[in-house]
Amino acid sequence: MDHIPSLLKSYKGNTELLIWVDLFTGYVIAKASASRTAQTIAESYEECVFRRFGASEAIRHDREPGFMADFFRAFNKILGQRQRATMAYRPQANGTAKRMVQTTTRALKMYVEDLDQRDWDEYARD
Repeated sequence: MDHIPSLLKSYKGNTELLIWVDLFTGYVIAKASASRTAQTIAESYEECVFRRFGASEAIRHDREPGFMADFFRAFNKILGQRQRATMAYRPQANGTAKRMVQTTTRALKMYVEDLDQRDWDEYARD
């Protein structure tokens, strides 16, 4: 799990893109978001991943405050999934998600129709 921060504010008010990558298949789910709070991350996970596939066995992420918050930890405990934070400055640990962030960013920039690129969330649907 990772995110693309500080995107241009879209027409719908979104500024972040949350990304989940299945480590086995490489399947990617992206969700546009207006914030990066723990509650927003948990709600997006529930909507995009949990409703479709059920609880993950484990979630691997970097040490972002939204991922490390008590609310998100409690959410993972309720679902019965392990939460694994990667070590800082170790791209091998979360490299699949980091590479997908780069690929998704490039793809979004190519498909955006507006010159000011404020319709990016139309192409980042889950």
